[in-house]
Amino acid sequence: MTRDFTDAAYASLLDTGLHAGYDFLTVREYIRRETLPERFVILRHDVDRKPENSTRFARIEAERDVSSTYYVRTIDKVFDPQFVRDLAALGHEVGYHYEDLDRADGDVERARQSFGTQLARLRDHVDVDTVCMHGNPLTPHDNRDMWDDPADLEPFDIIGEAYLSMDFTDVTYFSDTGRTWEDGALKIKDHTMGEGDKRVSADSTADLEALLREGRVSRACLLTHPNRWADSTTEYVAETAKDAITNVGKRGLTLLR
Repeated sequence: MTRDFTDAAYASLLDTGLHAGYDFLTVREYIRRETLPERFVILRHDVDRKPENSTRFARIEAERDVSSTYYVRTIDKVFDPQFVRDLAALGHEVGYHYEDLDRADGDVERARQSFGTQLARLRDHVDVDTVCMHGNPLTPHDNRDMWDDPADLEPFDIIGEAYLSMDFTDVTYFSDTGRTWEDGALKIKDHTMGEGDKRVSADSTADLEALLREGRVSRACLLTHPNRWADSTTEYVAETAKDAITNVGKRGLTLLR
């Protein structure tokens, strides 16, 4: 049996979707297309840390001729020009995983100035058309609050924001935050805006595969954080332990709110 949250489990998820006849879209493609496929999966990855894991994911996808979107933070331990160029060369979209309202301690004007500066750093190396906020459960801010409306992004030549520009009454959202695909208290800031009534759920990746195999979801957006997916036993044990500790802290924060 394949361990969950491993590279093998992710490859199996992709294969299941392909065999079930789903089209795979980037966020850019979802926003730009005038006509969407009847059945599709939008693949989105947040590169919070360990960019080497995202490179592994990007190669797994490229081997299957699947394109996805990688939202990259610009902190020192993540941002690397060669890394983002490699993602683009493999056929993937690269976007900015912004956290500028956190950086500006809630000052929207300063946050937007920072946003422009950090966006330019990425655009020195790759084309960037879409962005997505980074949610830090330890700060009081929600980075989406930088924008009153997605149109506020137009001066930056951004066509959309992954949370704000997607119709979640039509697209069913699944996230691996908390090391589970199940919605709940562990997803403190990882929630959609205007989400419709969700009629299906999944805990494990195997559960999610079953939903695709059985066609119980016609249109989905899957968010992964590749840093929590492992390709060795050592990494698997370390990431499982880290997530367990983090989840205890998140539950404590939830009780305090």
